[in-house]
Amino acid sequence: MAEFKCFDCGKTVKTGEKFTFTKKGSVHFECFISQRRKEVSPEKQETLRSLTVLLDKELQHLISVLDMRDVPESLKETLRVKYKDIEKACGETTRLISDL
Repeated sequence: MAEFKCFDCGKTVKTGEKFTFTKKGSVHFECFISQRRKEVSPEKQETLRSLTVLLDKELQHLISVLDMRDVPESLKETLRVKYKDIEKACGETTRLISDL
C-alpha cells in the first residue's frame, strides 16, 4: 500500500482513499475540491461542480477495481489494464479541474 503526503492538509494519503495527483503533488479529493472552490471564478463554478461529480465517480470506480479480490489469474492482466485506464481518466479530469 502506497502512502503520500497531501500537499494541502499535510496528512497521509493512502492507496484505497480518494485522492489524485496534481502538479503540486498528491492531494485528498476533498482537499483538492475545497481548494478549487475557493480559487475558481463564480462563472466557472457550475463547470467545477460537474467535473467534481465526474472525478468523484471515477475515483470511486478506481477504488472498487482496487478492492476486487479472488480474480482469476486469466483476468489479472485485463484488470491491470482497466485500472490504468481509469487512473488515466482520473488524471485527465484532475487536469481539467486544475485548469479552471
